[in-house]
Amino acid sequence: MPPQYYAPPPPPGPQYGWGPLPPQPRKRSGGTALLVVAVLAVVAAGGVFLAVKLTQGGGDGPATAAPVATESATPEPTTAPSSVPPPPPTAAPRPTRTTRTTTKVTPPKPAQTVNPATYNATHRLYKTGVMRTVNCKQAKTGLGNGSQSLAYFKTIKTCLDRAWPKQVAASGGPFRSPGLVVWGGSVNTPCGGGVGRSFYCPTTHTIYMESPSIVSFYKQNPTFGRMVGTFTMAHEYAHAVQWMTGLGVAYTRLRYDASAAGALQLSRRLELQASCLGNVFLGANRNSYGITGYAYQMWLYDVNNSGDRPPYPRDHGSTTNHGAWSRAAFQSRNPASCNTWSASPARVS
Repeated sequence: MPPQYYAPPPPPGPQYGWGPLPPQPRKRSGGTALLVVAVLAVVAAGGVFLAVKLTQGGGDGPATAAPVATESATPEPTTAPSSVPPPPPTAAPRPTRTTRTTTKVTPPKPAQTVNPATYNATHRLYKTGVMRTVNCKQAKTGLGNGSQSLAYFKTIKTCLDRAWPKQVAASGGPFRSPGLVVWGGSVNTPCGGGVGRSFYCPTTHTIYMESPSIVSFYKQNPTFGRMVGTFTMAHEYAHAVQWMTGLGVAYTRLRYDASAAGALQLSRRLELQASCLGNVFLGANRNSYGITGYAYQMWLYDVNNSGDRPPYPRDHGSTTNHGAWSRAAFQSRNPASCNTWSASPARVS
């Protein structure tokens, strides 16, 4: 269950989403060597908007009111009048020595406030063990347009909905399948809007997948586009896991009193953990999903080249650190590899 804190949450701020996408790799004609394009492709959506809201899972269970304790007053005994004469007087009894019984009362322990930094650094999620495969398979549809993207992301989400409940429950959090919106152009949410980035909004417990950028990658290199789309979806779903388990709630409490530099470091810890947890899922399903051979090379290129770049703020982590956390999680398939909250500042720079 998410911890309770005394500090109020910060006002609605930026959404928790994916950082700048990596540059598009290109294959040389007839060869397998990759040429890194230095300029990030910018996709103009032309005002096209695709927003398909999928059915959200579960939702909060019905609230059950706790029984209210009631007291029934017992009437004091009364003496009814009687026609029987009173008994004759008797000698007063001798006083007897009474023994005083002392009962030791133990005061209740005061409620302890959970320290959000300690909560995140020692979370039970890290002890839930290796994630088992759910034999997730890639959708046969590609990512050539918005409707195909919707079908593709729905397939991945179905796998994620089967992979994470056990881990979330073992960590003490209630699992709720997040919603999904696939969009292009612009989108407005309680967490703000976004252009060119996918994100997760805790307020609506919904993942907002921006499709035009990924469609562009897919048209240039289908395998790379699939790996970018797959990893982005796993990353955003991991943000939903952070909020289901209380890690995200604790993050907002830590950020409330943080300095500007401190807030950026907290954001990097949150984002690097989301990428790490996303790759726990991908590593657990690497064989059934087909992240082998050339697809593995494209996944590796993606995670090793994703991260903060000028002029973006340093809120997602360096490409070096992003690759390190991602590779470790892919190999271990264990959330224990994703404790960014106890890592040194250098590992989350």
